Amino acid sequence: MSLLAIAYSHEDLSTAQRLAGAVEPQVEFEHYSAGRANEGELLVDLLRKNQLPLVVLVSHNFLTNPNCMLRAAEWLQTDRTILPIVVDGHRYDPDQDEVITETTTLADRSDITRYLSLWQDRYIELRRGGEHYTDAVGQHAFKNYLRKIRDTSIGVEEVMELILARQPIEDAELRATDYAPLYQMAGQRKPLPQESSGAASAGATPEPQVPASPAPQPAPAPQPEPEEMTDTLLEESIEEQLQEWISRAWRMSDAGDTAGGLELLHLSLENHPEELELHYQYALMLALAANRLADAREELDALLDNDPHYPDALFLSGELYSAAGDHQRARDDWERLVDVQPAYPEVNQRLGYLLADHFPGEITEAVAYLRRATHESSASGELFFRYAEALAQIPGKERKVVKMLEKAIQRDPEHAPAHYRLAVAQFDQGDFQQARKNYLLAVSLEPAFDTPANRRAFQAAGRPTPATTGNSGVANEALVALKQNIADLEAMLLEQSRPAPAPAAPEKPGSGKTVFLSGATSGIGLATARRLAREGYRIIIAARRTERLDKLASELRDTHGTEVHPITLDVSRRDRVGETVEGLPPEWENIDILINNAGKAKGFDPIHAGDLDHWDEMIDVNLRGLLYVTRAITPGMVARGRGMVINVASTAGKEVYPNGNVYCATKHAVDALTYSMRLDLVKHGIRVGQICPAHVEETEFAVVRFDGDRERARIYDDFQPLRSVDVAEAIHFMVSQPPHVNIMDVVLQGTQQASSTVVDRSGRAKFAPAEEE
Repeated sequence: MSLLAIAYSHEDLSTAQRLAGAVEPQVEFEHYSAGRANEGELLVDLLRKNQLPLVVLVSHNFLTNPNCMLRAAEWLQTDRTILPIVVDGHRYDPDQDEVITETTTLADRSDITRYLSLWQDRYIELRRGGEHYTDAVGQHAFKNYLRKIRDTSIGVEEVMELILARQPIEDAELRATDYAPLYQMAGQRKPLPQESSGAASAGATPEPQVPASPAPQPAPAPQPEPEEMTDTLLEESIEEQLQEWISRAWRMSDAGDTAGGLELLHLSLENHPEELELHYQYALMLALAANRLADAREELDALLDNDPHYPDALFLSGELYSAAGDHQRARDDWERLVDVQPAYPEVNQRLGYLLADHFPGEITEAVAYLRRATHESSASGELFFRYAEALAQIPGKERKVVKMLEKAIQRDPEHAPAHYRLAVAQFDQGDFQQARKNYLLAVSLEPAFDTPANRRAFQAAGRPTPATTGNSGVANEALVALKQNIADLEAMLLEQSRPAPAPAAPEKPGSGKTVFLSGATSGIGLATARRLAREGYRIIIAARRTERLDKLASELRDTHGTEVHPITLDVSRRDRVGETVEGLPPEWENIDILINNAGKAKGFDPIHAGDLDHWDEMIDVNLRGLLYVTRAITPGMVARGRGMVINVASTAGKEVYPNGNVYCATKHAVDALTYSMRLDLVKHGIRVGQICPAHVEETEFAVVRFDGDRERARIYDDFQPLRSVDVAEAIHFMVSQPPHVNIMDVVLQGTQQASSTVVDRSGRAKFAPAEEE
């Protein structure tokens, strides 16, 4: 009897038992299986217990089990004899009360791509929210669970490549050979049919057998390392995989989820940091979809440091420099691109336009680039027109100017400036009849060309004149008038030939600043998110309810074009807060403003009758939650030497009222914390303030306090309190101050409220806000 080890996901136990039963008693298995429990042991750790030849059951269960896949490369890369067997996965579905079969295919890298996408989707879904997952894995283990999924998603490609390199066999193929590979692996002779039947026929005399060694078995095929796969297969497979990631990311961006698309590309880069196409697409999405030009510039600079001749990156880099008005650096990038790839689409055209418009002393070089551009099949009428314009500045090129203008009109018969410029050129050459025709065509297409000077010149050109030497006196006079006015004509021509640039939108006050806002999906938080979005702030919206977060994120993007990063977060969960902030995408790490808005009131009972659960909830959210979020975010502010913290407190932190006991205590604590935080952070250039509103409607405060009893929560019917938008306006005032101004403490009350207990409840009509507000 020989021993083998067999490893599998725990759901595949029955398959492992079937294999074991098929080769007994000659071969015996030691079983190593990994379940899916978050705290369960990893397969890599289990397999350290021996170095037996190893059979691995590769199923859909195995490939989706983090405890099987995490760090599996460690045992797959050893010299150990390993035989992967591809088997279908089976799992019991309690809802359907039946066993579900998951077909497993592992033929080539397309299957790798499938599981890479599966793991990436799983990680992104968790990272972007998924509060409900904490119940499945335990709130204190969520941090470890998320890290496990992330590490698995990064390593899954290598693991699957190593499995493929071990030349896996299909379960059906194994059975067709009566499990011969397992006997061979164990160094055993496969039993003959009569041996496996248990006994020979009664009374029969067996023929004498010549003792002999077992029939020679073919030697195991060498198991190539991943790098021994053919270059062609690798390149084609990786290209397909990259294109799939890139396509998915852009589809997400086109659907309005640019942050998700960037996150997918960033995760793909963690898997393949050497793939420059991913870096380029990441920079392109930052520039085009997210309008984060500085971040795109930084990504491109890093890419070009790695490969100074990457064509797409050079073109995009030139575009960004050109848009920023840095014409010399745009020229440098595009000329490097021409050296690398002379026929790169549009680069000769861009260089020609750039030199013609911004380097007047280098018109010869501009003409050379424009000439190259006209040889491209996509050359437009506008390009030929611009080429003719450049040629006109070089003496002796008059005939060629006319030829290029004619080509411009062939490509675009409605190009009014080309008709007009051709008319001027023909007039100058004495072809008055043709000049008048083209002038009239230009006017019919663009009435702006119908000027007094033009009418005098071209109408005179259309009349018959006596045959005299040279041009007629009328024609001469018209030509002189045209040439005297040529600067104005050319300026108009240039203006007409180019679309007027769209007026630049004024930069919003919050542009480039990132806000972290807790409790963002209702009440003051919701109003604040909307108010800051109008001013161009980038906002990380955090709250417990994922559906509301997604709805708000879509609203802010659609209404204001805001960059939004939603995260599902319960601020009272300490590990979750730290993990969430630590796991923010790189483009969201630098938080300029923290608004600690999450808070709640629960219950309205005297101290001797208070509900202990209500007390715990208020302390956990109002006090601990504020501390956890502040502790996670302020170290980054300290490191950068700037930042702002606003705590949304309450007038309950300034005075107490009957039955407010614990709620008042938590808000008094916030008041004290705000002052002490300012003392700790002032030397680091961080502003700290608080806002203390009294009664506020348009919130869920009263409904939550009275455990959903909406009738009891109708406490504002007989007076006009503050509205959530009023508080949001005050918060906007605080954050919009110049860096040297810190609004330390703002107390807001409605006109009809004098204190927590003194309220004019004579009606709300005379103080009701105007409808348009």
